[in-house]
Amino acid sequence: MFKSNNSDQNDSKSVEDIEKLINENSSEHQLLLESFKESMNIFATERSMDTCLQSLNISIQLASIRSTLMELYKSYSRILENEISRLRKICQDNTHETDSMKK
Repeated sequence: MFKSNNSDQNDSKSVEDIEKLINENSSEHQLLLESFKESMNIFATERSMDTCLQSLNISIQLASIRSTLMELYKSYSRILENEISRLRKICQDNTHETDSMKK
């Protein structure tokens, strides 16, 4: 999704890009959540079609943001899992080299 040629640099860049997007979307999610709470309070007192539609609209926006955040976190976890696997392999290779040098 965010990758190019140089894996280490791009993973680092990808992580930074995804973290930035997660932070931006999380901030927008918080704003929408506050807006939704307000619109639900207004709807609870007025019970009008307009206030109902306003709350519904905000809830749809919240669902969209949450879906985006879920996809971002999935990408983020994939990158981190790949990095963990790569580091484990390096550790195993180093352990094998050290063992063979002792012999």
